[in-house]
Amino acid sequence: MSAPGRWVLIDGYSLVHRDEATARVHRSGRLFEARRRLVRRLERIAPQLGRRVTVVFDGRDAGGPETDAPAGPVEVIYSPAGASADAWIERAAHAGARSQPMLVVTSDRLEREAASASGADTMGCGDFLDLCERIERALSGSARRATAPAPRRTLGDLFPPRA
Repeated sequence: MSAPGRWVLIDGYSLVHRDEATARVHRSGRLFEARRRLVRRLERIAPQLGRRVTVVFDGRDAGGPETDAPAGPVEVIYSPAGASADAWIERAAHAGARSQPMLVVTSDRLEREAASASGADTMGCGDFLDLCERIERALSGSARRATAPAPRRTLGDLFPPRA
């Protein structure tokens, strides 16, 4: 399962509830903030996750892409009112998994089975969050190495003493 060419479809509320930090924010009644935090976290690692990263949340008005936020590396979709994010993801997997690599992320077993039957790879939210943490650590380590000062060179490095 190679990351760069795949489409990653994420059940947004499933992931919000599984991630400790966003779940705490959601429980405090700040749903918008919980969604925003989740999307911002995913934006930082989106290129390592796949070619396209889409988070699908349950219904809002007529559904479709989020229009309140500027375009970024993570696409946010709302299922149409009266339809679930699960159904939207299952239809997308059925329509596209055979023609492109796809990963569906959800804690819903039936949704994973439906996506898998369509040819998509699947991952539970806990495993996905572990993957996100590994990517974040790797990126953090790369940033630290890139900003670390180079060792100071001296003339002795260029002209070692002769024995």
